[in-house]
Amino acid sequence: MDTRNARTANERISETREETEYVYEEPDALDIPISIRNRFENEGMVLRWLRITFKGQDDYQNIGKKMTEGWEFVLPEEIPEMATSSLVREEGRYSGAVCRGDLALAKKPEIKAAARTEYYRDKSRNLMEAVNMQLENSSDSKMPITNNSKSSVTRGRRPSFQE
Repeated sequence: MDTRNARTANERISETREETEYVYEEPDALDIPISIRNRFENEGMVLRWLRITFKGQDDYQNIGKKMTEGWEFVLPEEIPEMATSSLVREEGRYSGAVCRGDLALAKKPEIKAAARTEYYRDKSRNLMEAVNMQLENSSDSKMPITNNSKSSVTRGRRPSFQE
């Protein structure tokens, strides 16, 4: 093979490799397709996975609290795109719920979700102000108390599913 043909073959091989390169990312079991998320956002709804079972038992307390807050289970007819990647409960208390492991997909009006977030943000701010006021009132000029704290938000561990 002459050098010109060898060079063209090498170029073709490298082009083929570039086209077939793939970076693997671990699949996210809680992923909701962007098309579904956008469709619900356009309807003024937010989506969230709710825990319906805990250690093999129905979690009545958690679901009762979430339903009181305004969450409703998403019906399978609303998300046909997720039919292959999710299970629809056939029987029991949560029949008709779209599930992945011990979680069920739920929706809530965005305005209610925003109001809840604001409520807890204000509650947290008020508690911090109360703590700071107590520190200031307890401060002595001989031993002043200063608050140099900073708050930050972190997320916990990734959820695991029962198989």
